[in-house]
Amino acid sequence: MRRHKGDPQTEQRWVVVDCETSGLDPEHDELLSIGAVGVRVLGATAEIIAGDSFEVLVRPLRTSDDDNVLVHGIGRAAQQSGQDPAVALTDFSAWVDGAPLIAFHAPFDRAFIQRACGRAKVAPPPRNWLDLAQLAPALWPERRARALDDWLAAFELSAPGRHSAPGDALATALLLALMLPVAQRQGAQGIEALRRTANAMRWIQQP
Repeated sequence: MRRHKGDPQTEQRWVVVDCETSGLDPEHDELLSIGAVGVRVLGATAEIIAGDSFEVLVRPLRTSDDDNVLVHGIGRAAQQSGQDPAVALTDFSAWVDGAPLIAFHAPFDRAFIQRACGRAKVAPPPRNWLDLAQLAPALWPERRARALDDWLAAFELSAPGRHSAPGDALATALLLALMLPVAQRQGAQGIEALRRTANAMRWIQQP
C-alpha cells in the first residue's frame, strides 16, 4: 500500500485505537488492553481492512479491584495472563508501522500507551494523534452528542463487542468512515487538515 503522508489523494493506511485501563489517571492506573484496526483511506473514503487488526492483553503491575473489573470486564486471571508489557508494546508499535493514529478521546489512549512504553523502555508509536472526540463536534456543531455512544446512536451505527478495546476501536473506525466525506465537504481532507480542524475545536471549547 502506498503511504505518502502529504497527499490526501494517495491511498494510505491509518490505525484506529482503543485502550482498556484500570482507571482514568495514566500516572497511577494501568494499561490493560489495546485493540486496534487498520483503515484504508483514499481521499474521503475509509475502508476497514479485513484481517488488519491488533488485540493484546497487557499484564499490569497491579491487578484491578472488583469494582473496576465490572467496568472493563477483564478479570484478574485474564490480567495476570496478559503479555509482558515490553513484548506487547513492541508488537503494537511494529504493527502500527508509523501509520497515523486515531482514537475517540485520543489524549487518554495516547497517555496510557506512552507511559506504558516509558516504563517498559519501548519506543512509543508516533505522538501526533487525531482525536475524533474533537473532530466530531467541529463537523456537526449543532449536535449535543459527547460520548462515543452518543455519536454512534446519532448516526445509528453499531459494532459487535462494544465496551471492549477491539469493539470500541471498530466502532470508532465506523465513525471515522462517516466523518471523512463530511470533512471533505467542509474543506478538510487528509490527516493534517483533520488534525487542524480538531485542534481548532479544542481551543474553542476551552474556558
